[in-house]
Amino acid sequence: MANTLNTVKLPNYNTTLANGYNGTWNTTVSPVFKSMGNDVLTVNGNPASLDVKGKVVINGLDLEERLKTIERVLAIPERDATMEAKYPSLKKKFDDYINTLEKYKTWERIKGDD
Repeated sequence: MANTLNTVKLPNYNTTLANGYNGTWNTTVSPVFKSMGNDVLTVNGNPASLDVKGKVVINGLDLEERLKTIERVLAIPERDATMEAKYPSLKKKFDDYINTLEKYKTWERIKGDD
């Protein structure tokens, strides 16, 4: 299979993003995109990260709202880093819960009950 390279020109920005065959983003001009003096999108390369100030909307759906809904429906507990730092047993209990849950899920997959 041949490698492909897709290039996207961003309007009102003097920057081009290139999507390489391995799915990584490389900037050809600058890793920081600015709009009227405010940083709105930052792409860092090592390790790869993307920082967006504002909403991310995909097909008309706000990504942050969607993730909050998913977390609520799946009953994923919200972590509080400040409280975990103050009470280390909270972090340990959360980690224990996640590890135990994964063990049960693995056992269910082995048994074929999933």
